[in-house]
Amino acid sequence: MKAVIFMAFRKILDMHTHTDNSFDGNHSTMFMCECAERLGLRGVAFTDHVETDIFYQDDFDRRAKNSYFDIVKARDAFRGKLLVFVGVELGEPTYDTATAEKLLNTLHYDFVIGSIHNLRGQEDFCFLDVDNTDDEEIRDILNEYFEEERLLAEWGKVDALGHLTYPLRYICGEHGRKVDLRDYSTQIEAVLRALIHSGTALEINTSGLFQKLQSTMPPEEIVAQYRRMGGERITIGSDSHYGEKLGFGVQEGMELAVRCGFREMTIFQNREPVQIPIE
Repeated sequence: MKAVIFMAFRKILDMHTHTDNSFDGNHSTMFMCECAERLGLRGVAFTDHVETDIFYQDDFDRRAKNSYFDIVKARDAFRGKLLVFVGVELGEPTYDTATAEKLLNTLHYDFVIGSIHNLRGQEDFCFLDVDNTDDEEIRDILNEYFEEERLLAEWGKVDALGHLTYPLRYICGEHGRKVDLRDYSTQIEAVLRALIHSGTALEINTSGLFQKLQSTMPPEEIVAQYRRMGGERITIGSDSHYGEKLGFGVQEGMELAVRCGFREMTIFQNREPVQIPIE
């Protein structure tokens, strides 16, 4: 079965995208599939946001079901033309593991990304008042963030860790503050070690290449470190919220992966990893 699927591949697999079932999405699942087919993608994973720390408060129980069934319908409609993976981006699952596990036991996903978008009890990092936050506070925030990433990696019930270094998209990209990741080398190494131990993939998120950050999340040096430590599983995704931007940066992400020593990337079907050559 896996060999048959592989033969259907064209070139680009985008393993992180969002439809209008995400609160920040813009286009329907069917339209996104039409765009993906027109752009010549091999396949696309729809991974709409489900934030577990505000799951019932912000109606993510309904959103999750709507997203799931829309993706299943699109998968059937585009069968033979486009590989469609039923996914979810599970935000902050370690903040409410009971809710996260209930969702994962209820809906049968192909692929689950785990992400941290905010510290416990706080808003998304996009709302951080960076200009009125001093360097010591920034250090405290990032130390806490990387600790949460370690706990998520150790939890091991997601398939990939999404956009490690996400806060830098705002701290460095949007606000121009300097952050030297070498100051967090011990914490980052602990995250990578936990990923390897739990068998969780590291995502190369390419959205930052086309934003002010001008870097993947995480940057190349961390991907290279993960490989040197023995990491074997990477996923690559554009994090696109628009149909016309599907696949953006994925080619660059594959080239980065090769520079770091990877010859294969990972996709997931029915939560099972499948290694495919990077072309």
